[in-house]
Amino acid sequence: MGKQATEEHPLRAAILTVSNSRTFSNDTNGLAIQSGLTNYGHQVVDYAIVRDDKEEILKHIHNWTCSVDMIITSGGTGLAKRDVTIETIEPLFDKIIPAFDEMLTLFAYREDCGVQSIAYRSCAGVIHQCLVFCLPGAARLIKIGMDKIVLPEMFHLFTEMKK
Repeated sequence: MGKQATEEHPLRAAILTVSNSRTFSNDTNGLAIQSGLTNYGHQVVDYAIVRDDKEEILKHIHNWTCSVDMIITSGGTGLAKRDVTIETIEPLFDKIIPAFDEMLTLFAYREDCGVQSIAYRSCAGVIHQCLVFCLPGAARLIKIGMDKIVLPEMFHLFTEMKK
């Protein structure tokens, strides 16, 4: 059996921001994800920003799934034609975690987003023993997703995945 998630063994994470406008100097979402992970004692080993492009997204996902325990993406999940994150990553899942999207939508609805939350899309799953969470690019949804779901549940999900 592989490494188990414990406070003594922090998870290794990679962050991918998908955006046609973000740069390292203005990617507050990527920094918020990084801060949340490090505050929970985890190690962010890579962080990249790519355009809304399937090939660029795939390149990073394929490179990271064998070297990290968890990948968190932000952006590229909307309804516009250019938003391809979910359509690119979801087919790669060995296992899907459907309740992630449902819970994020519910929390967003309850916390000020109202019925506008119907337009938010997210997904989560496992690719080659690597947890992957795809969050929308809106800052408030990053905060909700990280604070209410990802950070409190990642040890549990990692442990279950490794069984």
